[in-house]
Amino acid sequence: MTRLLRWGRSAYETDASLALEQRALSELGVVMLRHEGQAPELEGVEVLVVTSGVRVDEPLLQSARSLRLVVTTTSGHDHVDVGAARARDILVARCPRARADAVVDTSVGMGLALLRDLPDLHRQAVAGVWARGELPARASAIVRGMGVGIVGLGVIGSRAAKVWEALGAEVVVCDPARPATVSFEELVASSDLITLHCSLNESSRNLVDADVLAEMAEGSILINTARGACVDMEALMETTHLGGVALDVFPREPWPRLAELAARPRVLLTPHSAGYHRSLGMAVAGEVTQAVAAYLEGRPMEHMVLS
Repeated sequence: MTRLLRWGRSAYETDASLALEQRALSELGVVMLRHEGQAPELEGVEVLVVTSGVRVDEPLLQSARSLRLVVTTTSGHDHVDVGAARARDILVARCPRARADAVVDTSVGMGLALLRDLPDLHRQAVAGVWARGELPARASAIVRGMGVGIVGLGVIGSRAAKVWEALGAEVVVCDPARPATVSFEELVASSDLITLHCSLNESSRNLVDADVLAEMAEGSILINTARGACVDMEALMETTHLGGVALDVFPREPWPRLAELAARPRVLLTPHSAGYHRSLGMAVAGEVTQAVAAYLEGRPMEHMVLS
């Protein structure tokens, strides 16, 4: 029988969701072992399932002579050394669908809230100020006809594009893996709102840096629900011309200057919560099972990581 090690447990994974995963894998002829804490014994383990808290690096892969598949329960995969895995003919898969709708809901909700000035109007109300008289000066925007730039056209970015289009936005997309999309420079130049849905790699690290921020139009909006390191936070802290900033992820969590950033007008900050929903544990269990089933049957995995 195939031996699978489930290393780590996220806060959203319940006993019920893990039991469901174990039963489903058992029906596939897989023996599921569980481990939490420091590096486990990987001898004889063919499939490794990890959370974002586990770093799958070169030394770990060297110790796993039987390993043939790594599945991360997350959408992002920057905690897995994909190059080292591929060098050993080890496949890597991820689980983006479990979080896709929640991330899109959050990112679009953030954008709508900032367009309508909801965070600042709420702060005024908390302070006892009836700010109706300020509305003409605020000039809140609407989605229809505005330029929305989506960076990353994977499962989440593709869904986000459809939602923004349905709301009436003029959507442009940038994804180096999709030749038909525009360049990042073109996207920045044509967008009133930019929302990041890309993976973190060497080309996307600090993608939004001081130069890009300077090129963004006066009053434009930046949303990041992808990976914190995609935005140069020090440069962002120095930027004053944007019309709104919404961040769910940060290069370091918790971000040490969180309160300082939150005190600024037209800012929305959430604690890496965009992908969470009440059924997330069950959804992850199903996606892990689907990936393992495809591997065992020799079928292409839907969300295999290639680089």
